Parts: sequence; structure tokens; C-alpha cells
Amino acid sequence: MTKSYDVERTEVCDMASLAVEQFNYLEALFSALANRLDSFDREDRAIRDAKRLALLGRSHAEQWACAFLDGSNG
Repeated sequence: MTKSYDVERTEVCDMASLAVEQFNYLEALFSALANRLDSFDREDRAIRDAKRLALLGRSHAEQWACAFLDGSNG
């Protein structure tokens, strides 16, 4: 018989896996955006700011994915 703790643990791991997958998508999206912004005028402040935000978003997505992986494994 499955204990309720096991079911809850499985559900939490499933949700964490989905969250990690979504964060990986966000990381890829922000990375692609940052790469695309490289092709524009780097002297334009708006472009530099947008790239900085894209890199920050990529970094945060990666950090949250790691946090969810650590939480679901331990």
C-alpha cells in the first residue's frame, strides 16, 4: 500500500520537474534573445539594457532550475 507521504513526495517531485523544464525554456529564450541583441547596435543604450535584462533573466532561470532540482533531490 502506498503511504500518503510517498504520494505527496511524488507529486512534489513531479511539480519540481515541470518547473525545472519551464525554467530551462526560459533560460533558452533569454539566451536566444541576448544572442540576437548582439547583432544590433551595441552603442544604443536601449539595446545594452535589453541585453543586460535578458542575461539577468537567463541567470535567474538557471538559478531557480537548480534550486528546484536541489529541492526535489534532497
